[in-house]
Amino acid sequence: MFAKRQGFIISQLFFFLLGAFLPPAQAQTPAKSPYAKDILLKVVNLNALSTKEVAQAIKQRGVSFQLTEEISVEFQTAGARPELLEAMRRNYRAPMPPKPAVEKPAVVATAPKESAEKSPAETGNPTTVPAGAPLSKIEIIAMLQSGATPSRVEQFIEVRGIAFMLTPEISRELIAAGGNRSLLGAISEIGVSAEPNTVATTTAEEEAKAAGSTVLSYEDLTDLATAAIQDKNTNYAIILLQKAIKLDDKNPIGHQLLGFAYLYGTNNVAAAESAMRSAIERDGAAAFQVLHDHDGIFGNYTKGTLFVTKKGVTYKADDGKDTFEATDAQIKSIDINDFVGVVYGAFHLKVAPGKNKKPRTFNFAPATRKKEEARLAIALVKHY
Repeated sequence: MFAKRQGFIISQLFFFLLGAFLPPAQAQTPAKSPYAKDILLKVVNLNALSTKEVAQAIKQRGVSFQLTEEISVEFQTAGARPELLEAMRRNYRAPMPPKPAVEKPAVVATAPKESAEKSPAETGNPTTVPAGAPLSKIEIIAMLQSGATPSRVEQFIEVRGIAFMLTPEISRELIAAGGNRSLLGAISEIGVSAEPNTVATTTAEEEAKAAGSTVLSYEDLTDLATAAIQDKNTNYAIILLQKAIKLDDKNPIGHQLLGFAYLYGTNNVAAAESAMRSAIERDGAAAFQVLHDHDGIFGNYTKGTLFVTKKGVTYKADDGKDTFEATDAQIKSIDINDFVGVVYGAFHLKVAPGKNKKPRTFNFAPATRKKEEARLAIALVKHY
């Protein structure tokens, strides 16, 4: 009940600041936005969330695209497992039909009163659009998801312009958020209003401005953070994730991505450990980029991610072909390797798959070759 009430207040505040003044019935908590294809590809490529976590998120949010054979190959190339492809196939969210325009009653002109004139904001004039910077894609999507009609968004676009280039993928995202052909036409007609050099920076500045708006959801913030981590824009990613955690401290994904960003973006092991422990305690995972040895000397290996959870460990190769899972009961030992570990920070994980089955030893090394990272992974496995 509190979360719904909070979302209602946030949506109202957003439109008050923009001058939209929507009726209360339209200012509802934004639904979780489905994954757009480009965002989900970045999630898979980053490999900071396990297949199980991403599949669960897809079930909750859905995807805004249909899984064609071509798109399936694209995700497989990025390392998507079969169960992830199946989750996409089963959870397509068709774009919502545009909301019908509400006819406004005719306004009868009356003689002005002698009292001081009221501003458009005071009179609640719904056609008033305050001046401001060109709108980013994220801002437009946020407006649509919060209940603004496409025609209302067009008014903002006419006054403020846009800070992104309309592509087929963005067009699909806008339609999925509640836009229509008229809105796409307005965006296409007006063209990019920002300076060319601003657009060339993949609209990171525009998205940062959007992230400052309280209307962005937890999912919006973590999606933007994932893209920022891939773009090596770690400080921006950390800011986004801290905002997400303030919105929902109990969700482990924000903590998990924050630990990943600290470890691989700033080399702050202490901050990474704190965030990773928070993620694990919330039934999430700590993610470590590792090399999985295949010949005993790391002459032949695959790159991937080792996930540490309360229940055990999971390894997933970046190409999605080499994976395994071991529960706490199956893990017999984990420690730094005496010889190879001197050079690589390598460590071994000894797993007993079951009764009367020979234990198997997996050798890993941090992709960074830093022993302190290996020691952190070992400490977390032993603690949880």
